[in-house]
Amino acid sequence: MATIDEIIKQEVNPFDPVTFKTGNFWREDQQVAATVDSIHQEAITQVTEVLRLVARDQRTRTILLDGDSGSGKSYLLGRLKQKLNPYAFFIYIDPWADNQHIWRHTLRQMVDSLMQKPEGQKSSQLILWLKGLSAFKDRSMMRRILGERGLFIRNFRSTYPSGIYQARDFFGVLYGLTNQDLYFLACDWLRGENLDRDDLNALGVNQPIDNEEAARGIIGNFGRISASTKPIVLCFDQAEMTPKFADGIPNLQSLFNLNRTFHNQYLKNILVIISIVTNQWKVSKERLEQSDLAGIEKQVRLKSINLEQAEALWITRLYSLHDQATPKPDSPLYPLQKQALEQKFPGGRANLRNVLGLGGELFIEHKLGHKPPIEDAVATFKLIWLKEFHKTQQKVERIRQFSSVDLTQMLQQAMNALQINTDPHLLNHAKYSSYSFSYQHPDKTERLGIFWNEEPNMTSFNAAMNACEKDLEKNCCDTLILVRAEKLGQAKNKGYKLFKKLFNGSPHRHLTPHLDSIHYLRTYQLLVNSAGAGELVIHQQTLDLPTLEKLIRDSHVLQNCPLLQDIGIVSKPIIKPEPDLIKIKDFLLNLVKTQFMIGRQKLVDLTMQDFSHIDESQINQQIQTLCQENQITLIPPDAKPQDQSVCWKPQTKNNTSPQPK
Repeated sequence: MATIDEIIKQEVNPFDPVTFKTGNFWREDQQVAATVDSIHQEAITQVTEVLRLVARDQRTRTILLDGDSGSGKSYLLGRLKQKLNPYAFFIYIDPWADNQHIWRHTLRQMVDSLMQKPEGQKSSQLILWLKGLSAFKDRSMMRRILGERGLFIRNFRSTYPSGIYQARDFFGVLYGLTNQDLYFLACDWLRGENLDRDDLNALGVNQPIDNEEAARGIIGNFGRISASTKPIVLCFDQAEMTPKFADGIPNLQSLFNLNRTFHNQYLKNILVIISIVTNQWKVSKERLEQSDLAGIEKQVRLKSINLEQAEALWITRLYSLHDQATPKPDSPLYPLQKQALEQKFPGGRANLRNVLGLGGELFIEHKLGHKPPIEDAVATFKLIWLKEFHKTQQKVERIRQFSSVDLTQMLQQAMNALQINTDPHLLNHAKYSSYSFSYQHPDKTERLGIFWNEEPNMTSFNAAMNACEKDLEKNCCDTLILVRAEKLGQAKNKGYKLFKKLFNGSPHRHLTPHLDSIHYLRTYQLLVNSAGAGELVIHQQTLDLPTLEKLIRDSHVLQNCPLLQDIGIVSKPIIKPEPDLIKIKDFLLNLVKTQFMIGRQKLVDLTMQDFSHIDESQINQQIQTLCQENQITLIPPDAKPQDQSVCWKPQTKNNTSPQPK
């Protein structure tokens, strides 16, 4: 058995920022074991009490959750979901690209969250919600009508006789949810997908949800028929990242217009939680109507934590290391000391993030026996990127998971990061303006345009092609690029004929994006949101957007995005290298750079977690290559691999480096 100091030299830093970034609680796996129950318990109690009131009288209420950057707002939303999901349906809504699309964005994310399965449940939240409706209470009746669409719709219309938007279509789609063959198509309709006529016919509905009024009506339907179900909790996270006024202050009016609708239309059984950074809330609320502020039932502010809670947080982070050690350390804080907290935070209270950052610094200092050399921000960022990228790969399974507006914004953000100046709203069209932008490449004089449209409806596609033709006749840009993975129609379709006329490569062209491009763009967008909310930290430095953009360029993480290559923003490799081996080598070096020292077997195990299809021998081969390049060293050099530690050799002018003691 190993001593605690031997384990510390072999393991990764338990305070590593790569391990505690949070976000969408349906996307992140929060570790319950690493939670200190007393932290933010007062806030949890307040939210729980308001939720109980909603469940008791079905009256919709709104909570404003604010706190400083790094206080744990997103993490708290995850804790609330873990604790209260048995008693409510939880919806996560991240920032939206355009205030003109807020209802459609909210509906899409609402249905996405409802499609998730709560822990311990076999059915999605959406099916559990459906089965909780009062129309389902008569089980014998439901058994008779589940196989008959017409009876199902009549039963629901008699149960909810008034106030339902597009009642026949809506109830028909709810019936589709009960049919395994139609479930995902029904979800697409509810999400606001502009479905093609064949799909609409399969569902038995007349039209898609393709505008703000329709999206508002469908969300209203959820609220009007949900009185007998568990409450629905709508969590608007990172509200400071909404579209901004010209002076940079978040424009929250659209969000509070939406909130006012929930209250004024007496929608039932909804708890709205708006999460925002405190200083952004203070300046934003000055531009809201007093009636909007009156709609807030309770303001819950996350406070800094006391030193006892900070100590408990350190203990939870260190527990897994102590659990492996023989003999057990005398103090559960070892190798840290409470005095360090008292010296760093003499006022007796601290920001949650700063407590974790201090723990990480002291842990590395003890591990090496001296203060570490200058940390490599790019290496740390690459690890953060890779972790986020892998999570995105797992969660994003199709391009149409996002609206055309969202996809357009993702691409525009990535191009801005690569120092390509873009101008939004290229097309002069009420709808398609938000699907387009123009830009000028630094090495070219021509003005180029991007139009990204993934709506499968062919009538809509024809309208889109007409909009392109009109604006191209007005010379809106020199070259227009249509980005579209969805079908283009058939030779007989008007839209297809116009597409072939316009986008023939001379000069306007069509690009077909692939899912891996979306993984790159979405990963970057999530990091942009985190940076804007003050939640992206490297080496205790909170990254703003310009710093993030510089790290994107310095790390070259977008170089392999196929869509950016096809557009001509980044260069395609002349000779395709062995991508997996290069990625493995890069990952190994970055991990050693951030840990300074790590057990060789631990390094191999962590690499295999991220590259599960790679053989262990290939990883060891890359370790040897890094040794030969004098970037890492093995200690002791002649020991068995399982007994070795891998150390980083920072390159200095004299090509020497401090060695761990």
